[in-house]
Formats: sequence, C-alpha cells, structure tokens
Amino acid sequence: MIVTVTLRVVDDPPDRPEWLRETIRLLVDATTVERDRLLGRVAAASEEDLVRGSDDDWGLGQVATHLLIVERGVALIGLRLAQAAPAGQTGQPRPAASAVSRAGISTLAEKAAATCARLLAEFPAEPDAKATARHPYYGDLNCFGWLLMLPNHYKAHLTALDRRRPSAL
Repeated sequence: MIVTVTLRVVDDPPDRPEWLRETIRLLVDATTVERDRLLGRVAAASEEDLVRGSDDDWGLGQVATHLLIVERGVALIGLRLAQAAPAGQTGQPRPAASAVSRAGISTLAEKAAATCARLLAEFPAEPDAKATARHPYYGDLNCFGWLLMLPNHYKAHLTALDRRRPSAL
C-alpha cells in the first residue's frame, strides 16, 4: 500500500507557535537527559575524583560546574534574545578545581533545572529570531543558535572525560 502525503509550504504556518513550543520542550528534555547523566557521574565519583583537575585538564567537578553554569547562562541568553531583550553578558566560566564542591554542584543543578522550567514557561510564541549575541566560539547567534548548542555542549565535555582527553576550553 502506498500512502501519499501532501506537503504544503507556507510562509506563516498556523501551527508555528505550537511547533516552536514543542521544539523548546524537546531541547529542554535533551538537555535534562545530559544534565542527569552528568549528575549520575558526580554522585558516583569519589571526593578525590570530584576535585581532581587543573586549569589545562579539567576534572569531573570542574566540568560539572562549568556545564551547569553555562546551561543556565545559555538558557537565559536564548530566552532574552527570543523576547527581544538585551542578551546580557556572554563568556566562558573557567572553574578552579579548588572551588568545586558536591554541594555547589547540587545548587547549580537546581538553578539550571529552574532556568529550563522558566525557558519552557516564558519562551514567546513569536520569538525574535533577528536579535543576536556573540558566542565566544561560534560568533553571532540568535536565540535558536544559543539554545540548540546546549545538549551538544554536555556531550562534548562528557565525551572528552570518557576518552580521557583534556576538557578545558
């Protein structure tokens, strides 16, 4: 049996707001999976493994701190850009191994999860896709460019740890 589906391309599809909401939900879900994977590693790590690392070769605690800070910052930048508000400060937090703690990581994880919930609740039905902010590596990105990098950022750092490659940027 052959089924034929007609595709109609339009400039302003009527279901665009719902499609965008679903896109943001899927992005938050994928980011949450990666955050949970990271937090599982943190929970299983010894205290010694958690605080191991240097400025040139980050340990698990530094990677966790960095990823959670960046997740929260990127979600807020993406949300602000979508709302046509100033993006705020962009940059690359570089946590020192001496500043890492299990309690600090837990607090950062709670803040990142709350920010993702805010992103879901406040992302506009008609986001501003023209506003941009400068990403330190990728250049000028709009709200979608910023948000779409979140799960990949987690994967890149966790893969580097798995392969015992330096994870400092």
